[in-house]
Amino acid sequence: MVDPVKTEDATAAARLQAVLEQALLSGQWEEGGKLPTERALSLEYGVARNTLRRALDGLERLGLIERHVGRGTFRSAARPPAAMEEEALSPAAVMECRLILEPELIALAVTRTTPADLARMDECLRGTDDASGLLEFEHWDAALHDAFALATHNAAVLSMSRSLARVRERTDWGQLKARGDTPRHRGTLQEQHHAMVEAVRRRDRDRARQTMRAHILFIQSYMMGE
Repeated sequence: MVDPVKTEDATAAARLQAVLEQALLSGQWEEGGKLPTERALSLEYGVARNTLRRALDGLERLGLIERHVGRGTFRSAARPPAAMEEEALSPAAVMECRLILEPELIALAVTRTTPADLARMDECLRGTDDASGLLEFEHWDAALHDAFALATHNAAVLSMSRSLARVRERTDWGQLKARGDTPRHRGTLQEQHHAMVEAVRRRDRDRARQTMRAHILFIQSYMMGE
C-alpha cells in the first residue's frame, strides 16, 4: 500500500503546473529543447521531487512536453494534431463520448487490475476525500479516472481516455464544473468513486459498469443542466 499523499502536495503540483505551462508557452525553453533535470527544477522552484513529477504529468497530458527515460524532458516541437482537435470538442460532446467509453473501460479494468493499480486508485480516493477546494478535487478526480484507464493495460484505451481527459484542463470545462460544485454534489461523486473502486477490488464487472454509467450521467446532468 502506498503512503497517504498530503493534500497540500496536490495543490502545490497544480500551482507549479500552471507556472511551468506559462513558462513553456512564453518561450522560456525553445521548441524541441531540453528542460533542466528534475533535480534542478525542484531546486529552482523549491518543491519536492514528487510534486514536480505530478506537475510534469499534467504538462505531458496537455502535449506541452515529452519525457524520455534516460534522455530527459523536452518541450514539444509542436502541438500534436489530437490536441488541436480537442480544442474544438464541446464539453457536451466529451460527456457523450465518456458515457460510451468509460463504463466498458472500467469493466475491462476489473479483469486486468493489479495490486499496484488498486494502490494507485486508493491514493486517488484519499486525495479526493481530503481535497479542500475544487482545483484539488479535480486534480485527484482526473487522476482516479486515469488510474482506471491505466488498469486496463491497453495502450489504445489509455490514449483515448487521456485525449478526452485533456479537455478537463480547459477554462470552459472548469466553469461548468464550478457551477455544480456543491457539498451535496461532491458527496455524491465521492460515494460513486468509492463504489467504483470497491467494484474493481471485488472483480464485479456489472457493478463497476453500472456505477460508472450512473457517475457519468450524474456529472452530465449538473454540468449541462439536463
